[in-house]
Amino acid sequence: MEALLFKATTLPDAWFQLVYALVKGEIPRNVYEIDKGSYVGQRRLEFPYVTVQIDQPGARPIIPEMPPLLNIPAPVEDMEYVDDYFARYLMGTEVAANETYIYGTWLAPGVERVIEQLRGAPGNNQAAICIGGWAPQPRHATPEGLPPDLALALDTDNFIDPGTGERDPACLRSVDFRLDADNTLHMCVYFRSWDLWGGFPANLAGLQLVKEYVGQALGAKDGKIIAASKGLHIYDHAVDVAATRLGMSDVSSMDDFVSWIGKDQA
Repeated sequence: MEALLFKATTLPDAWFQLVYALVKGEIPRNVYEIDKGSYVGQRRLEFPYVTVQIDQPGARPIIPEMPPLLNIPAPVEDMEYVDDYFARYLMGTEVAANETYIYGTWLAPGVERVIEQLRGAPGNNQAAICIGGWAPQPRHATPEGLPPDLALALDTDNFIDPGTGERDPACLRSVDFRLDADNTLHMCVYFRSWDLWGGFPANLAGLQLVKEYVGQALGAKDGKIIAASKGLHIYDHAVDVAATRLGMSDVSSMDDFVSWIGKDQA
């Protein structure tokens, strides 16, 4: 595994750079068969470990726009979708009947705590929100039947995917804030697994709105987003639109792509 670093100006710039690098760039990449989690039976084209620094994530537009002549759908429908994602999925706490979890379960209360931690405290290293994982529980809240060695802990992201019946833990794992001495607010995020085509632009646009919410509460300037993942990928079903976006008319499936990268591209 090699760590790759990308630097971008805006969120759409970061998305396009990463799509281009994963599909056309001369970089390490893998094709994995999916046997657990979402889209079992498909394959995914994946970076090793990647970090991207976005210097002006608040510059509008914060979602990619598709050239009309390509006649392919944008990865994020519109800003109305992002606004709803921010309000209901990131900052809401009500889980719908067809959902296994929402990030707001952890983010909504965590954001209010972060605001209090950072107010008047630049350089504070405690403004981190963890998503899922194991959490300590008081003994009276311990579920019956939990093994004695886990009597004070509860798995808070043991979610079962209704489509597969298997465990599918949350993809976003941490959101960490940094308020610099010059009163600029930055955000660092980590995803264990991350869909580059549609998930990356929607997730980061929504998280940028979270950062702006925190920044407004603090009276802070808007800073960078630094995002990392060891599982940033494009699925089988998105290879054709990604290839079309990059002008690769001879690639319409993962099989085509695997064949294409095996050729001499010089």
